[in-house]
Amino acid sequence: MKEKYTWNDVTLAQFNALQDVMKIEDDVEKAIALAELMFGENITELPVAEFNSVVRKLKFLQEEMPNTVPPKKLEINGRKYYTDCLLGNISTAQYVDFTNHSKTNDTAKILSCFIIPEGHKYNDGYDMQQVIGDIEEMPVPTAFSISFFFARQFSKFMGIFQTYSIRRIKKLKLPKPAKEAMIKAVQYSTSLALSPIS
Repeated sequence: MKEKYTWNDVTLAQFNALQDVMKIEDDVEKAIALAELMFGENITELPVAEFNSVVRKLKFLQEEMPNTVPPKKLEINGRKYYTDCLLGNISTAQYVDFTNHSKTNDTAKILSCFIIPEGHKYNDGYDMQQVIGDIEEMPVPTAFSISFFFARQFSKFMGIFQTYSIRRIKKLKLPKPAKEAMIKAVQYSTSLALSPIS
């Protein structure tokens, strides 16, 4: 066990499990569950002094998670990956999978649309389940930086798309009710497109 731990020691899988642990009302039970989740040891067998020392190592969980720049390349479990989350680079298949995975709120599956093994194109010739498993083992600040980067980019793009489309519709020589219907359709389609990330 290390002397000091930070958010970078928390994997995405641990972070997801942490959400359930934080619902435990009894403070001692919560501390035991947190320590066992983070350190994988049977904490209840430790003497009280050692238990207290272990629990103090969890203090970082009270700190704000650091913001990090999304990496272009990363290594997880000895496998090399690159991130492909620039909106202009993603394929239709990536977008469709992103939309479908977003409905599940499974961050590892969502990120599997943008974290690709080196030497491959998206979903071509590699084991997607292995990629998802590796993503679950990545540090949670890194995982969140990638997902926030894409979400921010996508939101801006959809806002620009909506503004441009509405301006073009207003310039059309159509009856006012037709223009209003078209504008509502653009606004609705934009809100549908943004629903996976909101």
